[in-house]
Amino acid sequence: WRGALADLEARAMDVAIVPSDDMPARFHGRLLFEEDFVLAMRAGHPFARAPTLDRYCEMQHLVVSLTGDAHGFVDRVLGEQGRTRRVALTVPNFMFALALVAETDLITALPRRFAARHARRFGVVRREAPLPLGRFRLTAIAPRVAMMDAGLAWLFDRLW
Repeated sequence: WRGALADLEARAMDVAIVPSDDMPARFHGRLLFEEDFVLAMRAGHPFARAPTLDRYCEMQHLVVSLTGDAHGFVDRVLGEQGRTRRVALTVPNFMFALALVAETDLITALPRRFAARHARRFGVVRREAPLPLGRFRLTAIAPRVAMMDAGLAWLFDRLW
C-alpha cells in the first residue's frame, strides 16, 4: 500500500484506503474503522471443534499477502510467545483466501467484518483465535493540497 502514497502525490489517484493511520504530514486522513481478525476454515474442519493454541500452531496456514511474504502479523504475535506456525500458501487477497480455505484443510486469519459478510456463501466457518491477534485501522487518505478541490473534499466527507 505504500506505493499508494506516490500515486496520490502524482495525482494518479485521488483517495487511497490504507491499513494504517501513520501518514506523513502532507496527507489528510480520516479513520474509517478499526477491525480485528477471526480465523476462517471450511465447515467441518477438525480445528473448529477444538481451537487450542497448540493445535493452531500445528495446522497448515494460508496467509493473505499482496507481496507474497509468508511472514505476517500473526507470526509476530506468535513469535512474542515463542511460537511458530506452518505457512503452506500465500494469496494476494481475502476473497481468494476464502475460496481456498473452503476447499482445503488450510486455515487463515481474516478481518472480522469481511468474514462475517462473505464466509457463509463459501461454506467457511469463523472462530475466535486462541490468542489475541490485534487490531488494525483503515484510513482514507489524500494529499492535503488536493483537499482544496471542492469535489474531492465533498467525496472525502462522504466516506464515513
